[in-house]
Amino acid sequence: MDAEPRPNEANPQAGAASSPTPALSTPQRVFLHEPGWGVALKAGSERVFCYTMAPGQDYYHRLLDGEIFVTRGDERLCLACAERRGLLSFEPKGLRQPIMAFEIDLGPGRVVDPGEFDVVGQDDEGFED
Repeated sequence: MDAEPRPNEANPQAGAASSPTPALSTPQRVFLHEPGWGVALKAGSERVFCYTMAPGQDYYHRLLDGEIFVTRGDERLCLACAERRGLLSFEPKGLRQPIMAFEIDLGPGRVVDPGEFDVVGQDDEGFED
């Protein structure tokens, strides 16, 4: 009597075509923009706790072995709590706003030669360094 494989067990006789393939997800990049915070990896059996209680919990949860967390001094936050606190972002900081450009109307048909304007610094005007 042949036993049917259970749904959660792998069938060693089945080919790769019958096994489900996991959907490939695009990895996300995570950015920590707050000064003074660093990133660390929890390694070992030492009991280390996140400094923030998760919503709906009335206790501090443990950081697990191999978990990446953010730290500042003695404060440690798991990535989920750090994201809720606003420390993490999934987009890089943008470039600063461009300097406002403006146009000068010199009249009709007037062509501006870049050599017409001199760039003057403080040294050229006689100011001391």
